[in-house]
Amino acid sequence: MDNSEGYPSFYTFLIGAFFIHFCLLFFDFFFKSCSHYPYIYFLANTGIQINPLRITWFTSFFNRQIQKWGAVRPRIQTAWFSAGMWVSVFIMPISVFLVIHTIFSMMKSSLQDEKGFQQTLLVVEPLVPGWNLPASDFGYYLLALFFSSLLHELGHAMAAVREDVHLVGFSLTIFFVIPVVLTHLDQIDTLSSVKQLRIYCAGVWHNIFLALVTAVVATALPWFLFPFYDFGTGVQVENVVKDSSISGRGGLLIGDKITQLNDCPVHGSTSWQECLVFALHDTNRGFCIPDSFIREHDESVPAKHLSESVIECCSNNSPHHLCFEYVGSESEPLPLPQHSCLFARKVVELSSSTCLSASDCLPSLHCFRPSLENSTKLIRIYRTQRPVVLYLGGPAEIYNSVKTSDFISLYSFLPSALPDAITKLCQFITIFSSGIAILNIIPCFYFDGQYIIRATLDIFLSSKVPVSSVRQAISLCVTILGTLLLIFYTITMLFTSV
Repeated sequence: MDNSEGYPSFYTFLIGAFFIHFCLLFFDFFFKSCSHYPYIYFLANTGIQINPLRITWFTSFFNRQIQKWGAVRPRIQTAWFSAGMWVSVFIMPISVFLVIHTIFSMMKSSLQDEKGFQQTLLVVEPLVPGWNLPASDFGYYLLALFFSSLLHELGHAMAAVREDVHLVGFSLTIFFVIPVVLTHLDQIDTLSSVKQLRIYCAGVWHNIFLALVTAVVATALPWFLFPFYDFGTGVQVENVVKDSSISGRGGLLIGDKITQLNDCPVHGSTSWQECLVFALHDTNRGFCIPDSFIREHDESVPAKHLSESVIECCSNNSPHHLCFEYVGSESEPLPLPQHSCLFARKVVELSSSTCLSASDCLPSLHCFRPSLENSTKLIRIYRTQRPVVLYLGGPAEIYNSVKTSDFISLYSFLPSALPDAITKLCQFITIFSSGIAILNIIPCFYFDGQYIIRATLDIFLSSKVPVSSVRQAISLCVTILGTLLLIFYTITMLFTSV
């Protein structure tokens, strides 16, 4: 299960959606039972139907526009849909293989109980918010599903218009909160098998095209936005959790550009996370500073042991000071005190390099390491145009409290959240659109694959199996097998994901 942030608002949204459905259904039943003619007239004119957890709107308003689009460059459109027909027929066995491969991979992973096994395999996995997707991104899922469904059905409509099929209209159905667009066509069965195949494959073909376009946009977005946003030179802070230890005075601020964490350079979100992981496993490093600084700024008091590995040599009135332990050479006598209470920020700013031993520093410098528990780190976060942030704690707190963006605004009025939102939406459209294409091409009842396999078999088996009823029986058997495959796939995913 995905335990990401956003669960309270996600569940609040679902409860609110259920309440709206309940209210609409109640008033629909009430007005119809009372024969409220203005309401019935309104439903008839608008094409709205209200059912339990389902709202449908049917319209023919866009039919004329689709007819105009279908008349533009007819030869190019015919070639376009013919290409989609061959591509869809080609990927049908690939999709079936991919689903079968996913079933066996999940079963093998479940039997072996190897954690992380699925991540190394190419699988078709259903995406469910709150299960294997962050619930906080639910709005992106709905938009991605709507655009994927819209372009899918627009493909059917455009191809049907090119083949002189009557376009009845479109319907938008909201199943609870999931939007689905459907195209209503008439008299497709009277067409030749090739024309039918063009129409049936157009939806999958458009989903493939949409997935490719959004993938390219998500990848090339940094170049498109270069005059307004910088990319690859750091990360920009989008949000900091209020009252967290990394916020407040001297902490990170929204809009800060982070370029380095300790000695690890930050180029983007990936390197930012890698630097945090490295800081988590790295030992506490010391700082190379001159002995004159120690003699002038040491404010130590009698040292006391807080634990076996931690010494406290600072008074309670020195919140910005840390107790530093001198890391000397075994072959040389100890020239400085073993422990010194020093102002942490001055130590970091004065130090030219970090050290693990005395040999890491120049001969004129000495290595002083903060006396801390192994789980507590002194983390330096370097940012442009502002002083370095010193954080005392665990890197996990920074990871959970700070939200960053790869896009760095070059102008203060441009939010970094905008390109992130575009990138995320394109990524989810790519995922949903390609998923719809893969699953919808499989021969299964109520899927496009049911009609595609029938038209395909009519084309390729007409010479070998001249009887039409026999070809229909073969396509029915293939469709039954495809339906059973998807049912078994769904059951396998449910049981192996629990």
